[in-house]
Amino acid sequence: MWLLFDKDPVRGDRTRRYLDRQGVAARVVAREEEIPGDGRDVDVAVFMEGWSEATVRRVKETFGVAALYCALDAPQPERYAELSQAGYDDVIPYPPSPEYVRQWERRASQQAAEGELMSLESLVGTAPRKTSYTHLDTRPFVEKPTPRRAKVIAVTGIKGGVGKTTLSVLIANALMAKGRRVVLAELDPQGNLAGLMKQDRVVTADRFETLPDAVTDPELEQNMLRTEGGWWLIPKGERPLGLSRDGAGRLIHLTGQYADYVVLDTHASRLVSTLVGLQEADVVLAVTTADRTTWTDLRPFLQAADKPAYLVMNRVRERRRKANDVALFLTRETGYKVVGILREDQALYERVQQGLVPMGSRKTGDAVRAVLRAAGVTGGDSEASVEHVKRKGWWKR
Repeated sequence: MWLLFDKDPVRGDRTRRYLDRQGVAARVVAREEEIPGDGRDVDVAVFMEGWSEATVRRVKETFGVAALYCALDAPQPERYAELSQAGYDDVIPYPPSPEYVRQWERRASQQAAEGELMSLESLVGTAPRKTSYTHLDTRPFVEKPTPRRAKVIAVTGIKGGVGKTTLSVLIANALMAKGRRVVLAELDPQGNLAGLMKQDRVVTADRFETLPDAVTDPELEQNMLRTEGGWWLIPKGERPLGLSRDGAGRLIHLTGQYADYVVLDTHASRLVSTLVGLQEADVVLAVTTADRTTWTDLRPFLQAADKPAYLVMNRVRERRRKANDVALFLTRETGYKVVGILREDQALYERVQQGLVPMGSRKTGDAVRAVLRAAGVTGGDSEASVEHVKRKGWWKR
């Protein structure tokens, strides 16, 4: 059994389920008092950031197992000496690779003692050649001070099933209709944009883990798919927890140099790629419904965004007056303005059910364009509120 030390219980549980699918039994430890007293079944300890040196050494001495530091980003060379002094035996990327970590399990400790395994201590002062970071196809991303051409829109939320992906497609369609170059990138590892757009995933977002930090337009287009609507699609990859910080940063950087608009369809959680998207976006659109569960914890989630964030109520079935009251209440409760209410579109739903590319009705298209104007994506007053849009009579269309 692996002990997974992660002070973020949501991420820890997600990692545990990922390891379970890989045939690895793991137990999540989120606090000091949760460290088990009996470690006979413990084979290795994997630590995320935030744990003290005393805890690391205590676990190693108590259970007699290797301690591995699981990093969200590739550490700088000088960081290896610090981690070695803190008691760690190796540095591995997130999510942890079972194939690599198994060599550090308890039964491999004798091999380590005999020098058959490359320890972190042996790497201090030399290039980190043998840590598992070299086994993951990810290149460190160093952003260059090049002005970004594109306006980046992150479409996010805290709950699935609110129509976030469909709205991303409608936004791409609306922006493409203005004659602009548009890229829609799927940062949701559980999404299905390629299937929705009837595209084979011959290229995926995983390619951006290893692409150079500067490419030509034709080279970038070889790593994207052209859709019926004329805009470019970057489907999700095979990484179970999405792109790394380097991969997501490189994707946004390269597409930001190429396109006029980049739309990011993010996962409804604090995955690394989602957080990078929120931090890099020029505008954040958080998708909710009239259901309270879709926006109860929205405020702390959106605080990760560095740029303006707005709310969009989607798939609304309530009567117009009630929906407008909910929108005003939502604005007061969260502190973020609702810039649009998109009513449930039966025609759009039927197209998706029939396996057709999603295209909204004229009313839905008008509502999406109103959202983009109100959020300052396509011009207009970025401070527009529900009351302002209400006076324009958008809900009567």
